[in-house]
Amino acid sequence: MMRPLAVVAILLGGAVGPAASQSPGGTIGLVITGWHHALHETRDPKNECSTGLTAGDYENVALQPDYAELRAKFGHPFSRGPNGELTNYSPMSVEDRIPPSELTTTVGHGLNLDGTEDGHATARTCQHAKFTSPEGVKVDNQLARVVGCTKGWRRDGFSDSFYNEEIYTNPINRILIEITGVDDEQNDPSVAVTIYKGQDRITRDPSGKYVPYLTQRIDPRFPEFSFTMRGRIEGGVLITEPDPDAVARLPIRWVAKPAERRIRDLQLRIPLSGSWPEGLLAGYEDTKIWWNSQKNHHIAMPAAQNSPPSQYRALMRYADGYPDPKSRQCTAISAAYRISTVRAFIGHPGGQQRIARASGGQAQ
Repeated sequence: MMRPLAVVAILLGGAVGPAASQSPGGTIGLVITGWHHALHETRDPKNECSTGLTAGDYENVALQPDYAELRAKFGHPFSRGPNGELTNYSPMSVEDRIPPSELTTTVGHGLNLDGTEDGHATARTCQHAKFTSPEGVKVDNQLARVVGCTKGWRRDGFSDSFYNEEIYTNPINRILIEITGVDDEQNDPSVAVTIYKGQDRITRDPSGKYVPYLTQRIDPRFPEFSFTMRGRIEGGVLITEPDPDAVARLPIRWVAKPAERRIRDLQLRIPLSGSWPEGLLAGYEDTKIWWNSQKNHHIAMPAAQNSPPSQYRALMRYADGYPDPKSRQCTAISAAYRISTVRAFIGHPGGQQRIARASGGQAQ
């Protein structure tokens, strides 16, 4: 039976301690508070990148012979194409003068999404090189090859930091994870996991840590961002199973531009101990949708030290999931993200709260 204090806290939307999550057969709620590319990084980028960090737009512009003429004619600093095309919208209109730095490390983070040990082509994947995790497991994370040598997307880079601050400041980025049917938080062979878009702010304490056990309400205006999968808990770690026939849609707002992610074979690995679990989110991310969210941020590209022509070509070159039946070009790319979460109570539309299921109770 759920402890009375926990029930009162849920109904009132208040915060309680970790004991509230211990009810057998109950629900675990999480809200994502941090989202970073799962990259293998050292202090010196040259340890994992062929020439250090990739040159950005400004560096390439300086070496383009006709740039002054293009700037005078079209007036935009990134009108680098022969007809004044902006490189973020028309990345194939020009080729960077400085070859991009390539990720050379064989160490990486992610999950074995294709089930192979060598990355050979399958019915739903293109041939690719695998990473080896620090634990010695072969994993897929081709998106790391696209962004891993870009200063902005490395830990504490401009793009990484700006997006994570927007997770805090803007509820568009509010992603909730609800685990139901939990009989044992250490080992449970079958649980249901649903992702929702939330609508509430997240709160930090004076030290900067996110406050756990607050109510986070589901945003009923966006049912398209709801996604359910099956999973289990092993050794206190949530492990979800991929569904190749489903596409998870996740909201995103970055540099004041709303967009979304679309991920197939979405999988989660989240340790559940403590109030601030950190884990891994991985799957095959739609390349077209991913680029659509990137191309709208040309204002941020100088600070991110990013150059669209090189990045777009890398995205197409390293795409390894779901080949187009006609062209055979893969339309998705394996990706892995480190996600930070905080425990929360999930508020359902109409004021409903899902309290417990263990003793045969229904959602209340």
